[in-house]
Amino acid sequence: MNFKFLAFGLAFTIFSSAVFAGPKSTTLRFSNIAGPTSFMTTDLFGNYFEDIEKRTDGKLKIKMFSGGTLVSAKDTFDAVEQGLVDMAWGVTSYTPGRFRELEVAEVPLYASDIYEASVGLWTLYENGLIKGFDNVHVFAILSSGIQRLHSTKPLTSFTALEGERYRAAGPLAAKSLEAFGADPVALAVPSIAENLSKNVLTGSINDWNAVFTWGIADYVKWHLDVPFGSSPVFITINKRKYNALPEDVRQVLNEMGGRNFIRYWSDSLGGENERLREQVAISDQDEITVPSEKDIEAWKARLTPVIEEWSENVANGQEVWETYLEAVNNAHQ
Repeated sequence: MNFKFLAFGLAFTIFSSAVFAGPKSTTLRFSNIAGPTSFMTTDLFGNYFEDIEKRTDGKLKIKMFSGGTLVSAKDTFDAVEQGLVDMAWGVTSYTPGRFRELEVAEVPLYASDIYEASVGLWTLYENGLIKGFDNVHVFAILSSGIQRLHSTKPLTSFTALEGERYRAAGPLAAKSLEAFGADPVALAVPSIAENLSKNVLTGSINDWNAVFTWGIADYVKWHLDVPFGSSPVFITINKRKYNALPEDVRQVLNEMGGRNFIRYWSDSLGGENERLREQVAISDQDEITVPSEKDIEAWKARLTPVIEEWSENVANGQEVWETYLEAVNNAHQ
């Protein structure tokens, strides 16, 4: 046996493996509360994570685990913080009272689109006015789709809310419904359709995407198309995992997070909501009512006590509200 040839072959194999193996890749396990076939999974996150992989030259991959298969929606934040998952997105309404400053996005009639509300929330974060995120890396804090009012009964004005039971996601959303005479009910979003079918609920406040994703559209045929607040959303990465990434990979995450992701998220989710809204508009089984600006301004007065009470009971509440509102009003400038 030619041992010199064998040794040479072995050395060449080791050398070629080192040269051609390519850069080492890290995979982040992403906990996704949306279902595996939902728009959020296949389009919004799926496309963006592919871009991240390309921009890192394959050094970073993000693998989605959808439908809450890794952790439940209410445990999402803690799971990232403790390292049970590497990255996740969650909705603050599943942990009521934990992120009080972010509740401002729930106030109806002020932010008219996802981008405005998201810029408002991110501005609060940039200004150090949001507590509770010190132990994670924040990829983005933003707004879910702007909610509309959807009902199983005729709904052509705010007065139709009086005495009716509506699902509300968060505390300020519930207080706002009460200000309009409705009876708010706290339910997880997967339970809405069932409770509508049993007439436990008259209606719900959701964006158009949620109406179709969770089967709510099968029961609600009247829609008051007015910006009725939104649910705050966070996307976080385990801090130890983030810090262990190569500097160039962290740079890509930083560039693709924050305001850049807000623009993508707003255009993507906003576009899907517009598409679904048009689908409802052409249906002969649904009725959409758009209140006048005059009516909206008149009904804003109902919310003043709600905002004042909230501001008094949250640390720096007045500053949070004013900062959020200013950012919302200037978002498109």
